[in-house]
Formats: sequence, structure tokens, C-alpha cells
Amino acid sequence: MSARRFFAYVVAAIALGAPPALSEVPYNGAYLAGAESAAILHKDKAERTLITNVHVFDGVNEQRLMNANVLIEGNLISAVSAEPIEPDGAVVIDGRGRTLMPGLIDGHAHVMINQDFGPLEHDRDITDVAINSVIVAERFLMDGFTTVRDMGGPAFGLARAINSGRVVGPRLYPSGAFISQTSGHGDFRDRADPGFSPNDAGDLSNFERFGNGTVADGVPAVLRAARLNLRNGATQIKIMGGGGGSSRFDPIDTTQYSAQEICAIVEAAADWGTYVAAHTFTDRAVNRLLDCGVKTFEHGFFISPDTMQRIAAKGGYVLPQMWGISPDIAKNPNIPKSKKVLVKALAEKYKDFGRNLLKNGVKVVFASDYVGKFEDAERARRYEIWWRTKTFNSNFEVLKQMTSIAGEMLALSGLRNPYREGKLGVIEPGAYADILLVDGNPLEDISAIGGTNKWFDADPEWKPIETIRLIMLSGAVYKNTLNR
Repeated sequence: MSARRFFAYVVAAIALGAPPALSEVPYNGAYLAGAESAAILHKDKAERTLITNVHVFDGVNEQRLMNANVLIEGNLISAVSAEPIEPDGAVVIDGRGRTLMPGLIDGHAHVMINQDFGPLEHDRDITDVAINSVIVAERFLMDGFTTVRDMGGPAFGLARAINSGRVVGPRLYPSGAFISQTSGHGDFRDRADPGFSPNDAGDLSNFERFGNGTVADGVPAVLRAARLNLRNGATQIKIMGGGGGSSRFDPIDTTQYSAQEICAIVEAAADWGTYVAAHTFTDRAVNRLLDCGVKTFEHGFFISPDTMQRIAAKGGYVLPQMWGISPDIAKNPNIPKSKKVLVKALAEKYKDFGRNLLKNGVKVVFASDYVGKFEDAERARRYEIWWRTKTFNSNFEVLKQMTSIAGEMLALSGLRNPYREGKLGVIEPGAYADILLVDGNPLEDISAIGGTNKWFDADPEWKPIETIRLIMLSGAVYKNTLNR
């Protein structure tokens, strides 16, 4: 049954964040999302599944394990072997020499910001956003992404609906509303809006009304904002630590939030056993964030080798959307015309950014990070997969960024991690059975998982990636075209 038939049922839960019954999803200390409901819809889930005759990319090693077999019990992988495994009543799937690999992970996406900024601010309400989020979630999973870290928006109800089986989608790690200072990257008020002037400050943009972001200044206000996100179920906190290309009133070179404000937010997150992620670009901003204990740095294009080495030494991660320095960036309709010349020049200047990160020992995680119409985001995501292989000069490196390294980063959520039963992003005993079977070898041809050199000239209509033949999430099969 298509997710679209469930709109009437789920919109209220997603929009209002209504929790499921405790009998459906037990409390796990995060946001009622870790355990699976007994009544799972849209799923084909066997107690034991044996996948035979596959070449395994485990997310860690460049060489595939050839002619292997993988046994799944419940929602976890129990065995990976080049030797035969006795089925013992398991459902057997013949992989027929295809590549078996971990489900993909997007470390920075926006499931809930699924409209262009103009309509979102002036002509949409929360039900528009909620309905679109159901489509976005299903398409993420059908593109092979079994886990998504959502970096701004009220995705808590959607996460609950996915985990209880009412909606098809990936595991979600929601940040809730990103936290921004006045004049920061999350301050989307227009000049004519109430709240833009100090004389009537306090009115909210639609961005804030919908829960995509919140503007907070001073230690008490940022603490309240962070704690409210944690109360709602955030697995990590996101702040705006610098300017950006898609916002109009904060130059990309700016440093945002004082050390006192940042450190207060980090402490509030640590008190809940989790961490802070920061939108940032510059050395000055990143070093201030590092001083306070921020763990992940979203974008970071302009940082120096010294700063890269400091991130590596502190065990941090960088999550750049590499399309931001692609030659096609100027075609992006969401970038204001006034910034296009600058953005294009910066793309040329920092074209070696990805390779420099690796040279300086930084762990990098895949990030599609496109805000706007979800159809455009889908095209950007597939382009991003291809473009990263050019900027990092390695399919293997990009695949690790989408699997094992991303899984490591997600574990930073600690006690707020709703998925602690197994590891993510790897094929090994004890890991979650989040599995893809694909035609060909993505280590040699990234198009096997949907990577393409087309972006704005790609077909705007979403179509399934035919080379992804089987998609399994937590031991349940959501797509199987092996017999076609």
C-alpha cells in the first residue's frame, strides 16, 4: 500500500507530534522511537533470512568478500561467511553474484524543509510540510538510504510514525529546530516582517512557527531552545555558527554566537548524553566551536590545514555538501543572485577542499544538505554521490562516508541514540540488518547506487534506481526486484 493512502491518518500525528500509545512503542529514554511495533505495516519481515551468493562490501574494507553468505536473525546480522551457512528454516535469497552492502546514511539532510523558501514563508502551513515529509521519507528509503540525520525541522512525529510502522522511511536522527542568533543563518525574517525591527522584535517567521529553526540570543534563551529540542526528542543539537550562501542577511564569512552561548548549549547537550553540530565555514568560527566541544562541523569549506588538524585531533567530523563547490553551483535557484558570483568564485578557490580534509586526517561524512523543493533535493542527492567521487578521487572513500564513518558519527548521540541495539553502516555480526543488494560494483561504478553527473538538467520526476535490487531495513524487505 502506498504511503499516500496514509496521509489522512498520519498528518495530525506528524504535524502535532502526537506520541504513539506506549503499548506500540516503549519508552527508551530518547523519543519513543527505538523499539519496533509488533504491528508493522508495509513490511515483509522473516524471523531468519539467509542471503547467498553475494560479494560483500562491509563498509570498512576496500576489497569485497567474494562469494559470501549473510545470515539475518530478527533485525540484526548474525553471520557473514565465505563458507556455506545452513539455512535452518530461514528464508533464502539468492543474490546471484550481486554486491551486498550496508544501507546508505545521509549525515545532513532536511526532510522537513521540503518547499522553496518563498512558498514556505508565505503560502504554506504545517500540513503542507507534513504531507511532503511522508513522500520525502519514502523516497529516501527507496534510494537506498536506510538512515538520515535530519538537521533542522520538526521531524519527531515523522520519526515516531516510521518506527511504529505507520509510514515508510529511514531511521531518523532529528535535531529539531536549528538554533540561530538574531542576524544569523537561521534568521529568515524579511525586512518588512514584524520582528525585523528592534521595536517589534519577537514575532516569528514561518520558519520558526513550523519548528524548522528558532532565533535565540543570550545564554538563558539558547539554553531554553536547546532544552526544548531535547525535551521533544532531539538526538543531537544543531546551531548556526556562521553565515551561509542561502540566507540573505548574514555574510558567509561571519562568526555567529559568542563563546559563552556556544559553551552553554554544548553543556546542555552533554547533560543529556549527546552532542552539538554546527553550521560553519571559517577558521575563526570553527576554532571557537572546538573550544566549547562541538563535535561535527557542517560545511567548513574555508578552513585551513591547521584547523583541519585540530578537528582531527579532537575526534570531530566534517560534513560538507560537496555540490557547494561544484561547477554547477551557479545553476542553483535557491542561491540569491547577489551571492552567485561570490559562490562561484569560492567554488574555484576551494576546489581541493575534500582532498585536503583527507590529507589532514579529518573524518568526513556524506551530506546531501539541500533545502527547497524535495524534487530538487532528490536530484541534488544523486548528483552529490557522483560529484564526491570526483572531489575525493575515490569511490571507496565516498562509500565509507556513506556507511561506516557515518555510523561512527551517529553513535555520538550516546544516550539519546534511539538505535543502540546494533551498529549502523557496516556488514558484520551484531550490526543492524540495513542492507542493499545492487547490480555491479559501486567501488568501481558509483551509478550502481544512483550517482549521476546530472543535476538541474536531470529528469525532475523521481524514478527508482533500477540497479538497487533489494532494500532491507532492520531485517525487513522494502524492495525486492531480484526476479525481474
